[in-house]
Amino acid sequence: MTEPPSTNDPGVQWMLAFQAGDEDAFESIVAEYESLVFGILRRLLGPSGWVEEMAQETFVRLYRARDRYSPAGKLSTFLYRIAYNLALNRIRDEKRRPAGSLQMGPEGEEMVVSDTVERTAPEADAEHADWATLVEQGLAELPENQRAALVFQHYDGLDLTEIGEVLGISPKAAKSLLHRARENLRAYLQPYKDAEQD
Repeated sequence: MTEPPSTNDPGVQWMLAFQAGDEDAFESIVAEYESLVFGILRRLLGPSGWVEEMAQETFVRLYRARDRYSPAGKLSTFLYRIAYNLALNRIRDEKRRPAGSLQMGPEGEEMVVSDTVERTAPEADAEHADWATLVEQGLAELPENQRAALVFQHYDGLDLTEIGEVLGISPKAAKSLLHRARENLRAYLQPYKDAEQD
């Protein structure tokens, strides 16, 4: 009988060792996956002051999951799910705040935040288009689940099964979600492409 693939994953082995009382194993997890978690959150939240706090919270949640953790896949997939849920909650919290409301920043400072974003015409942006920035802006306009699916596939290399596991949907639904996300991103970028060609 062969072992399940998850038991060959170093992250799973560290997590199981951590469950068994090896505190150093958790430090190994943080060292191994810290940049992955930061990357996920940065791409999901954009240029936000919340990325570091959310990354720390991701590992806090993993630490608290110590006793109930059961290896059902790679540890990275488990971390993706935690980070995605935290990012999704943060995005939803921000959307619920009224325009111009007073908010507390990650360092406890007061910030006046407006939910209206000044947009320039595509023709003006296309003159000095930085496509990476435009794609990032386009991603930010997508619904959260579409943005996450695209980020997970194109930036992180997750397959449909892994994306489905993180988002809690079937691989078929993940494929459909990715298709809609690509179409919406293409529609967002098209005016900039057209303006650049004029």
